[in-house]
Amino acid sequence: MKRYPHTAILLLTGALAAGPITARAADAGDATLTAQSQQMDGLATTRGEGAVAGRISSDFMDFAGSQKNADALVTGLRSGSAITLTSPGTGGTTTSTTFTPPTGKMGYGNVYTSLALAKQNLVMAGITDPSASQIQAALMGGTVTAPNGQATTLTGVLQLRAQGMGWGQIAQQYGYKLGPVISGMKSSNASLAASSSTTTTTAVGKGVSSGVVTAGGSGSNAGGQGQGNAYGRGIVTGAGTGVGPQGQGNAYGRGIVTGGGTAGAQAGAHAAGQGQGKALGKGN
Repeated sequence: MKRYPHTAILLLTGALAAGPITARAADAGDATLTAQSQQMDGLATTRGEGAVAGRISSDFMDFAGSQKNADALVTGLRSGSAITLTSPGTGGTTTSTTFTPPTGKMGYGNVYTSLALAKQNLVMAGITDPSASQIQAALMGGTVTAPNGQATTLTGVLQLRAQGMGWGQIAQQYGYKLGPVISGMKSSNASLAASSSTTTTTAVGKGVSSGVVTAGGSGSNAGGQGQGNAYGRGIVTGAGTGVGPQGQGNAYGRGIVTGGGTAGAQAGAHAAGQGQGKALGKGN
């Protein structure tokens, strides 16, 4: 008989502890997701918003049903503007739905998370090829019907987010973890980071020797008939002055052109005449 109170105390203690442990797990997931989200937002600055938006759109094109729908989702969630989605109807017709996110403007990391959670929400409801209205329900709330006829009422990822819930809490409410979301975003970030890296090469040319640099200039144009160095980064134009046709001159170019990056080097050659020229080019 004495063991029952002790057992009851243990059960009660376990029940009380379960809540905080679950909350801590959700907080840890939120922290990891936040780090990945911040990295994605940072890549929008270094790599360009178009590249990041395009990557997210590509990741969720199958879920959205078309490239156009995917682009509309990314653009609308990012700007907080109205989103119009279309899907095939019966008899060759097209159905459409329009909604405005209650979350306002969102960073790209949060855009990715919203779509990932909405997708998972529909998968758990038995829907893997959602219509436009079902995507809206996953984001905004509503009832969806799976192919087997089972109906599920969804609260809506964006509605919960607009109420101030963290992503970990939202996932927890739906009964799944943030792990797959974090993994997907991490993969996208790695791909974006790799594609944004650049290579800088230095070429030295003497007389009419070769030595072409990647996205830079041509060493063969740098020194005229003398000796010259071409330092190229990106595609540049060059401008400079020389002491005289038989003297020495340096040309420092900064700008953007659509050519092969030899303009800055050529400026140095023209500035130096028959002497020695150096062209330094730096641009985008």
